[in-house]
Amino acid sequence: MRWPSTVALIVLALAGGSSASRAADDEPMIDSDVRAAARGGTVRVLVELRASRDDAAAIQNAQDEVERGLAGTGARVARRYATAPFIALEIDVVALARLEAMPALVSRVRVDQVARPNDEAPRR
Repeated sequence: MRWPSTVALIVLALAGGSSASRAADDEPMIDSDVRAAARGGTVRVLVELRASRDDAAAIQNAQDEVERGLAGTGARVARRYATAPFIALEIDVVALARLEAMPALVSRVRVDQVARPNDEAPRR
């Protein structure tokens, strides 16, 4: 009778370990509008980093690593965030390819755009 519960624990342990290690190996998610815009020239993007939101030093280190990895491309830093794991960049297609090659650092790349506030009043 202990056998099924032991098997269940082993399966859970293996699944948890593989998903944690898989996160660093996952390719960055690149939004389709980023690809289209980069082919046409440069685009301002928001890069989500694989760094803890609670660790400002880890965020800064990840931003530094991304900048080093983009050296020699047409990338330009638009903004660094001190307390959020993001960096805003202006990139071209070469820089986008470099970001894609940084799965340990980059989680997602999306167009950095201004979102208009909702003009509707809150519902009561």
